[in-house]
Amino acid sequence: MSDKEEVQTMWSESLLEHLYLALRKNKDNAMILELIEELRAKEYDDEFLINKVKMKVGQNEATRLEGLLSGKTVGGSSLTSGEKPLSKADQARANAAAKKKAEQKSGLVGKIKGIFGGS
Repeated sequence: MSDKEEVQTMWSESLLEHLYLALRKNKDNAMILELIEELRAKEYDDEFLINKVKMKVGQNEATRLEGLLSGKTVGGSSLTSGEKPLSKADQARANAAAKKKAEQKSGLVGKIKGIFGGS
């Protein structure tokens, strides 16, 4: 294995660990989707990610991940049974807040700090 392949593998494992932690800590969907995007760029498929999350974190988080992968979210939050969809005004507020937060925590270092509870 070349050094480049080893570094890519270590980085992929690190991304997976960040995904598990973000799901455990119930972080916002935007952060989780960014991690998913990075993992997809490394050619991980959705079924693999769902199975890994189910094994490492649990069924509830795997269900949430499955919803995010299929795009079943409204206004940046996942819909679970019993929740009402957000109104247009609430969606606009949620989108504005997510955009502001993303601008404040741009870059991977900001994402990682956000996962570990940094403000």
